[in-house]
Amino acid sequence: MRPRYWQALTVAALGVGTVVWGIVDPNELSVIALLFGAASLPAAVLLAVSGRLETDMPVGSLVGGATIGPIIAVLSHAFVFGFAYLFFFGFAEEAASMLEVLRIDPALVDVAGSPWTLLLFFEMVLVAPFTEEIGKAVGASVQRPDSRQRAFMAGVAAGVGFAIVENVLYASGGFFFGPEWQAVVAVRMLGAAVHPLASGLVVMGWWEWRQHRDAGLLARRFLAGAGVHALWNGSIVVLAVVGEAYGVDRLLGLGALGVVYAAVLGAVALAVLWRVSVSVADDLEEMVPFDATDARTIGGWAVLTASMLIPMALLFMAYPEWLGG
Repeated sequence: MRPRYWQALTVAALGVGTVVWGIVDPNELSVIALLFGAASLPAAVLLAVSGRLETDMPVGSLVGGATIGPIIAVLSHAFVFGFAYLFFFGFAEEAASMLEVLRIDPALVDVAGSPWTLLLFFEMVLVAPFTEEIGKAVGASVQRPDSRQRAFMAGVAAGVGFAIVENVLYASGGFFFGPEWQAVVAVRMLGAAVHPLASGLVVMGWWEWRQHRDAGLLARRFLAGAGVHALWNGSIVVLAVVGEAYGVDRLLGLGALGVVYAAVLGAVALAVLWRVSVSVADDLEEMVPFDATDARTIGGWAVLTASMLIPMALLFMAYPEWLGG
């Protein structure tokens, strides 16, 4: 096994172990578990991908993603947030009426129809994926990659830098302002591959466009990266909204369901990131080939479709009349 793989496994194991220790004994290692756990899995992803590509660690892109990326994202978020705030507060009553017409459970209407929920969904699903991917791409350009492989590696590094900063901020907020910081850290760790995969695709697409001036390829790479980001954010927001509407007790452990669902999505993102890394390392044009006769393809789709049982269960709870025929 390559040395970088051993390093990745070691960092990941230490991070998970530290968080577990912090959960078991929250009065002892809470802060250490918070910081190390939030940063460990993205760092492990970076080590693994760099090992597969057999390239140097792009420290400049890592730092750029951790500094320039968040700055651009925050500035753009503030502008869009102001516009969306005015728009959605004027649209809130109409949105709630539309939900009531659909005969959704009133407990869910109260939360989903809130202007704050609409604003959160707009921000996390539509705004964040695009603005953050642009910010991370700018941060990755600090390294000035000179090949397709190094461009992808620079994007992955920028995504890891961004993810570490974002994870620490989210986890710190949970630690200081809420009692469930462990769940926040756990979910953020499970999505460790999302930012690296998304920004890796975007930066590689940018490099390819500079070489071939293929606008269609650039659009596909960017939309693929932003789409992965939006899928992750949207899933987490939906779980949070349903959890707030019903409460953990009524759903017999929505918190656990949410973590399981996040784990499945995170595993799928990690598998796709690894497949793309293999394709880039082998200089293949097709990132994720689809072969319906391949056992790995069938297994991947089986896992992904099985995970849909969780949102379907939540949907039936939102529409209780469906259960009665």
